[in-house]
Amino acid sequence: MKHGKKTSNLVLLIMGVFLFAFIICMIVIFCEKGSVPDTLIQCVMGAGGVEAAALAWIKATKVKSGSISKTETVEESEEEP
Repeated sequence: MKHGKKTSNLVLLIMGVFLFAFIICMIVIFCEKGSVPDTLIQCVMGAGGVEAAALAWIKATKVKSGSISKTETVEESEEEP
Protein backbone atom coordinates (compact mmCIF):
# COMPACT_ATOMS: atom_id res chain seq x y z
CA MET A 1 0.00 0.00 0.00
CA LYS A 2 2.88 2.37 0.70
CA HIS A 3 4.21 1.85 -2.83
CA GLY A 4 0.94 3.02 -4.43
CA LYS A 5 0.80 6.05 -2.18
CA LYS A 6 4.32 7.00 -3.10
CA THR A 7 3.70 6.48 -6.81
CA SER A 8 0.63 8.70 -6.97
CA ASN A 9 2.37 11.40 -4.93
CA LEU A 10 5.37 11.20 -7.25
CA VAL A 11 3.16 11.51 -10.32
CA LEU A 12 1.41 14.55 -8.82
CA LEU A 13 4.74 16.13 -7.91
CA ILE A 14 6.13 15.63 -11.42
CA MET A 15 2.92 17.03 -12.93
CA GLY A 16 3.08 20.07 -10.67
CA VAL A 17 6.73 20.79 -11.45
CA PHE A 18 6.16 20.32 -15.18
CA LEU A 19 3.10 22.57 -15.25
CA PHE A 20 4.90 25.24 -13.23
CA ALA A 21 7.85 25.19 -15.64
CA PHE A 22 5.46 25.19 -18.61
CA ILE A 23 3.61 28.24 -17.32
CA ILE A 24 6.89 30.09 -16.73
CA CYS A 25 7.96 29.25 -20.31
CA MET A 26 4.66 30.52 -21.69
CA ILE A 27 5.08 33.79 -19.76
CA VAL A 28 8.57 34.22 -21.20
CA ILE A 29 7.30 33.47 -24.71
CA PHE A 30 4.50 35.99 -24.26
CA CYS A 31 6.96 38.68 -23.10
CA GLU A 32 9.25 37.99 -26.07
CA LYS A 33 6.72 37.45 -28.89
CA GLY A 34 3.56 39.15 -27.67
CA SER A 35 1.44 36.01 -28.00
CA VAL A 36 1.42 32.36 -26.95
CA PRO A 37 0.61 29.09 -28.74
CA ASP A 38 -2.97 28.60 -27.56
CA THR A 39 -3.38 25.13 -29.03
CA LEU A 40 -0.27 23.88 -27.23
CA ILE A 41 -1.51 25.32 -23.95
CA GLN A 42 -4.91 23.66 -24.37
CA CYS A 43 -3.33 20.29 -25.14
CA VAL A 44 -0.89 20.41 -22.22
CA MET A 45 -3.52 21.52 -19.69
CA GLY A 46 -5.98 18.97 -21.07
CA ALA A 47 -3.45 16.15 -20.72
CA GLY A 48 -2.74 17.24 -17.15
CA GLY A 49 -6.45 17.19 -16.39
CA VAL A 50 -6.84 13.72 -17.88
CA GLU A 51 -3.90 12.43 -15.81
CA ALA A 52 -5.33 13.92 -12.60
CA ALA A 53 -8.76 12.47 -13.38
CA ALA A 54 -7.19 9.05 -13.99
CA LEU A 55 -5.43 9.18 -10.61
CA ALA A 56 -8.71 10.14 -8.91
CA TRP A 57 -10.56 7.32 -10.68
CA ILE A 58 -7.92 4.78 -9.62
CA LYS A 59 -8.12 5.97 -6.00
CA ALA A 60 -11.94 5.86 -5.99
CA THR A 61 -11.94 2.38 -7.52
CA LYS A 62 -9.52 1.11 -4.87
CA VAL A 63 -11.65 2.56 -2.07
CA LYS A 64 -14.85 1.18 -3.60
CA SER A 65 -13.38 -2.31 -4.09
CA GLY A 66 -12.11 -2.38 -0.53
CA SER A 67 -8.41 -2.69 -1.26
CA ILE A 68 -7.99 0.64 0.57
CA SER A 69 -10.29 1.36 3.49
CA LYS A 70 -11.93 4.74 3.83
CA THR A 71 -10.17 5.26 7.17
CA GLU A 72 -6.76 4.79 5.50
CA THR A 73 -7.73 7.38 2.92
CA VAL A 74 -8.68 9.85 5.66
CA GLU A 75 -5.47 9.11 7.57
CA GLU A 76 -3.39 9.70 4.44
CA SER A 77 -4.96 13.10 3.88
CA GLU A 78 -4.41 14.05 7.54
CA GLU A 79 -0.70 13.10 7.34
CA GLU A 80 -0.01 15.33 4.35
CA PRO A 81 0.30 19.06 5.16
